[in-house]
Amino acid sequence: MTEGPTRRELGSIAAAALGCAALHPAAALAAGPASAVAQLPLPVRLQRLIGVEQLMLYCYEQVLGSSLLGPRERRAIAPLPAHEQAHIHALERQLAAYGGTAPRPPASVAEANRRLAHRKVGGRLGQLTGPHDAIRLLLSLEQVTVGAYFVALTKVENQPLIVLIAQIMAADAQHDAILGLQLPPYKPAAAVPYGLVQGVQ
Repeated sequence: MTEGPTRRELGSIAAAALGCAALHPAAALAAGPASAVAQLPLPVRLQRLIGVEQLMLYCYEQVLGSSLLGPRERRAIAPLPAHEQAHIHALERQLAAYGGTAPRPPASVAEANRRLAHRKVGGRLGQLTGPHDAIRLLLSLEQVTVGAYFVALTKVENQPLIVLIAQIMAADAQHDAILGLQLPPYKPAAAVPYGLVQGVQ
């Protein structure tokens, strides 16, 4: 079992994520399933991105506040909620500039579980049986989050917002890899099986 990714491995992960995220929207649109998604007003799209980040943050906090994780997993995952909080704040600033109001985060485990079910994420808070269960839930939700940003990149035309979305998507792709490294076989090649990421849409 490895202790975690090396700096070089994480650099490669980030570069791969940015390579995908930096696609021009027209190129990304031709790349896959995002083309079927209806166009949303920009404030609504930002609200949806904030909503999935709020759910991600809530799940991290619940898992880290439980006794599910061992020391190795806890050490790897503990820094990630602060990243999600930073993503939320950055998106909220963008939303405020368009006159929008941020959605409210989940107020309970039951509400978070309803949101997980709505996004077709397997596993439910309060029903996880061990570290692998918890990590698989977080990993699935990170992949949904990356997918939400991938879709957004095909729809957004505001250049600074495209850059922000690409940056956040790259960070969440790194989270995906970090979580994958906490599962057997604990190897980067299994945690990052593809050179580019598009998440789950």
